[in-house]
Amino acid sequence: MPDNGPTGDPAGLVQDQASGLRALFRDAQTQWTLVLQPSVRSDQVPDRLARRARTMAAQSGSTLLIDAARTQVAAAMGLRLRFDVAHAMAGDCDIGEVCVAGGDSLWVLPAARAWDTAADDEQYGIRLGSTLGAMSTGMRNGMLIVPAARVGCLRFLPEEMRVRQALIPVSHGSEYGSAVLTAIRLAASEAGIDTFHLLFLGMSGAAAGRLLSGMAAIAKRHFGATLLAAPQSLDAKPASRRAADGNGSVESVS
Repeated sequence: MPDNGPTGDPAGLVQDQASGLRALFRDAQTQWTLVLQPSVRSDQVPDRLARRARTMAAQSGSTLLIDAARTQVAAAMGLRLRFDVAHAMAGDCDIGEVCVAGGDSLWVLPAARAWDTAADDEQYGIRLGSTLGAMSTGMRNGMLIVPAARVGCLRFLPEEMRVRQALIPVSHGSEYGSAVLTAIRLAASEAGIDTFHLLFLGMSGAAAGRLLSGMAAIAKRHFGATLLAAPQSLDAKPASRRAADGNGSVESVS
């Protein structure tokens, strides 16, 4: 374990290292995208989210991607990561060894181990929220990927990181539809999220439109939630709200 200096406090060391990294970026209000990972996974998710994060960085500048759901986005970027933010919080490595460059103006921070620990340890969760908040200060964009089953840990984050909308990857198959509705129920009840943008993967526009209409009706009736189709590209216009009411269709899904 490295020497933590006079204080011997790993948490304090992480905060100091985070402040050094923040000095690389100019102050700005971070625009957050929350991604919920349902219990059923699609092998298209890592590449799609990696492309989305790179587009965010290319369009708007400094972007921090926090993967707390083991989605393997880093692997899709060709990165091999050794550490989780939990290691830095324990003093086992420097935060700079955890937060790795994923391209121009893009940094990747693995946090799944720490997120899992926070679900069972309130004080640890508070420390984690403080650490992630410190790391993201000054970033233009942030993408936070969390497992739907542990969405309640969002309560540990600073207010500016907690949003009322979420992006959910959706693939075909009855088991995926059920997993997505479970994710929506948990997010609505445990995190107060009321709007969900569904990113359809590997299905036609017509099939996605039918699935959206069916799930939107259920989500509105049982959870009071609004479902919309997420644009396949960040350059695309958002889908009409009519699609969530069953009166429209998703024009382009790949």
